[in-house]
Parts: sequence; C-alpha cells; structure tokens
Amino acid sequence: MLLALLAGSVLLAIAAGAQDSEIQRARDELAASSKAYRNVVAFRDKLSYVVTAPGSEQETKTEEYAFGPEGSTMVKNALLQAVAVNSKLYLTQSDALERYVAVPYDGDFGGTLRRVAGNGSLFEPPPLALHSGEGVDACIEALRFNLLDPLRIVGFQQVAGNKSEIRFVASNGALTLIIDSRTHFFAAVSFQVRPPGAGQESLVRVNGTFSPEKLSGSEEPIDFTPGSRSAVNSLTDLTSSRLAIGSPAPDFELETLDGRKIALRDQRGSVVVLDFWATWCVPCWKALKETQSIADWASAEKLPVKVFAVNSLEQGPDTKEKLERVRRFWKSQGLTMPTLVDGESKVFKAYESPGLPSVVLISSSGTIFRYHEGLFPEMLETLKREVRESLSNKKVESRNRLYVPFS
Repeated sequence: MLLALLAGSVLLAIAAGAQDSEIQRARDELAASSKAYRNVVAFRDKLSYVVTAPGSEQETKTEEYAFGPEGSTMVKNALLQAVAVNSKLYLTQSDALERYVAVPYDGDFGGTLRRVAGNGSLFEPPPLALHSGEGVDACIEALRFNLLDPLRIVGFQQVAGNKSEIRFVASNGALTLIIDSRTHFFAAVSFQVRPPGAGQESLVRVNGTFSPEKLSGSEEPIDFTPGSRSAVNSLTDLTSSRLAIGSPAPDFELETLDGRKIALRDQRGSVVVLDFWATWCVPCWKALKETQSIADWASAEKLPVKVFAVNSLEQGPDTKEKLERVRRFWKSQGLTMPTLVDGESKVFKAYESPGLPSVVLISSSGTIFRYHEGLFPEMLETLKREVRESLSNKKVESRNRLYVPFS
C-alpha cells in the first residue's frame, strides 16, 4: 500500500512538472510574439471569425486593426471604429453620422477603449496589447474577447506547419491559440463559451483566423477627421439614424413563452423597454441580466414600466424546437421578465434590424425615446436614468398617431 501511494505521488509530481514546463513554454512563446509585434513599426491585421451554436446564423464577422508610428492605432468592426492619435481616442458608430466620441488617450488603448465602449463588441486585439508593450498577462486578458472569464494556460505543443498551440481554460469555457513559429504572429484562435448553469446545448463555438501584414510605413497614416460632426463624451450620446428618436414605435403582437399575447398598443401609459436577443448571442447574455435588473427595479419602485425581452433571429428546423431551446435557456438563467417570441423576426425587421443585443426604450406616448445597440458602459444606471427621463416627459397624443402597422 505504501509503495502504491509513493508511486502515485511520484506520478502526480511528474505530471505537475510537465504541465509547469508547458506553461513556461507557452509564456515564452507569447513573449516571443510580444517582441515580434513590438519590432514592427506599421502593421495591419484582420480577425475573421464564425460563431457556431444551436440556432445561430453562420455568418463571418471581422475585426480589423492597424498600428503605425508614434502610437497611432485603429480598430474597427461593422458597428464601431476607434482611432487613437495625437493623445486622443476617437470612437465612431457606423449608423450615427453626426457625432463622435473624443476622450484623452495616454497610450493604454485597451483601458481607454473599455472606459469608452465598455465590454461590448469592439475589443482590444490581443496582438495590439503585445505591440503596446503591455506584456504577456495583458495579452492573456485581451484573449478573453470580453466574453470569457479569466484564462489560465493549461497546455502547449508544437503542431504541423511550423505552428505552436497554446491551450487555455476559463470557468465558462476554453480557448486555443495558434501562433506561427517562424514570424511569431498569431495565426488562428478558437474558443467555446457557455452561460453559467446552462447545458451543453447552449455552448457557443467561435473559430477565427488572423491575416497579419507588415507595412512599409509609406501607406496613408492612421488619422481622424471630424468633418462636420460634433464631439460628445459618451458612447450613449451617439444617436443612431437607424431608429429616429421621436418617431412612432412600430406596433406588434407577440406571444410570451407561456402563450400570453402581448401587443404594444395595449401598453399605452407605460414606458416600454425592449431587449432584442438570441440564445446564441453571447453579449446578449450580459444584456439580459441588465434588463432583468431594470424590470426588478421598476417593479420595486412601482413605476409604470414594462420590460420585455424579444427573442429574434433564432434559427432551427421548426418552431417547436426553437421554442423549447429558448425555454430551456430562460429557465437556466433564472430570468423572470417576459420574453416575447419573434419567430419570423418580423418585429426585429420592423425596428430596422437593430442588431443583437439592442435595447429600445419606447415612451408612454408610443414614440421611440432611446435606442442602444450592443453593450455599453454603466448600462444599468444609464437605462434607469433614461426611464426616469421618459416618465418625466409624458406627452398626450391621440391613439391613432401612436403606432404604425407593418406587414
């Protein structure tokens, strides 16, 4: 028995030593990448990725970034673009054409971006963290992509094609990073994530590839030109042209998960909060927690506020399968506010396909009061403030001007 125990202890020690060795090799590889990115004066890259999950759309998404001399930096996706140049960071939104955000910039791109844009869809690319000299740990933090819990290294190996593979785990998922061993630039990344308490069916997989390109430095420099746009201090001050503030809110009638019919026209006199979401939309998981908090707050304060989640863009072989998936997700997350089922995404389209997640505030008189696409800083407190503003700005309009039908 004693010999068996000693043998087991030796094996555990050998395994622990081997893992420690792999972790160090992984950190050494990331340190080599850091040096490679720091040694490049001008550079651009594009991360192209596909999200795969039950009910998801198979659509390739991208985030592009570039950096140049004197710390100039640019990062953009389909909705947002951030440019850091001359001690300022500028943030623009593709559907907000008249304004831009301008804040002081001290060289910490990731920190400044998080303060301005929150933990939303626009993230600091991990190679950019390395180029900025933030170090290996900052790169690992950036590899969370605003979705994963804190990561730790669990494995390293050389793979075919002169590539290195580093494996990470988090409490809500796992990530694999592929690095080109010749250039030390990132080649590919894949990860999986799921919400706490949810089953395997809620697992979301993301697979992406990098397209690194060294630049000569003679290309057009990274810059920002405000033009006729005006500067604001906050992302929430960028007014989208997608849903005009003050325009009539499109009417709808949808069913809840328990079959109750909810019509917008019947909510007259109450501020209505709509949160468009899907089970496969990872940022939606965070947004739903915030809108649930709004519903709880409004109920506790006895305010005339109705909060509805609106499930849209849910894919599946049939309506029953989609409905069951939504029910299981809703139950696993302990959410109690009503969720409406927009099975054919008609309401989503009537609201000009606002993106996921998106929050629309409708005044008690039936007009669009505020519209937010994606996550944003201080989301809960911002929504509370806007609800209070809407309640204090009640206007009396005739019913036949409140809502517009759609087909």
